[in-house]
Amino acid sequence: MRLVDFFLCRSAAILVSSGIGALAVCAPAQAQFSLAVSPPRFELSVKPGERVREVLELTHSDSRAGAYKLKTADWTLRADASVEFSDELLPGSCRPWVSIERRELSITPGRPYRFRFEVAPPADTPPVECRFAIMIEGQQPAAAPGVPIALGARIGVIVYVAVGDVAPVLQLAGTSVQTVDGRATPVVRIRNTGTAHGRLAGFLSGTDAGGTKLELQASTTPIMPGETRDIALSATKPGDVETAIAVRFPITISGKLEWGKNGSMPIDQRFSQ
Repeated sequence: MRLVDFFLCRSAAILVSSGIGALAVCAPAQAQFSLAVSPPRFELSVKPGERVREVLELTHSDSRAGAYKLKTADWTLRADASVEFSDELLPGSCRPWVSIERRELSITPGRPYRFRFEVAPPADTPPVECRFAIMIEGQQPAAAPGVPIALGARIGVIVYVAVGDVAPVLQLAGTSVQTVDGRATPVVRIRNTGTAHGRLAGFLSGTDAGGTKLELQASTTPIMPGETRDIALSATKPGDVETAIAVRFPITISGKLEWGKNGSMPIDQRFSQ
């Protein structure tokens, strides 16, 4: 279970997250209440004319009962990996197919609530990937110390639904060195010519300018159908995937990255600043 702390946040929503899972809309203020959400995102499949049902488990950890509002929203992933939510239906939105069990909810502390939703695409739906978010918002605004106005907090759980036969097709479209989080970083440009989002997974081997052996892991940012996106390769010491380290360029990187059910992408590239 992933704990998502609600910080005092303005209701307007632009978020940043590499995994695009459960996202909190936050401003830098002291946390006032917490909600555990499981799973942080859904990746489902359904045939046209059928329906798929799922459960989102919510655990309120404050000492008092938590009152929440729930709804669906469309979302857009921007070039910088920030996410913008929309209450209005975007063109091609599949939210009319989505039903949620209720729009207001009170959760008893320490007792998980199993929140149900379903997606039912019409029988004549062509193959498509349905994407939406389930938004959970605290009903009572809270005031942060030193902030003269009450602020709201909310979280978005991203749902992907493959309707019919859809799949990503990822291709290497180029390489570069870019500044990511203040550090020069090797980046691969990935093109998705498929019909569903895709992600890169796996580890690559690298040797930097000093002869140091490194492992590199691709960001898990999704690449949407028809999109070309820059994906950073984070360098770590072999056996220590938690601690990112600086790269001394040039660096030679080789190996294979996986995507989708059976897709793979060989990488054999030299990155120079």
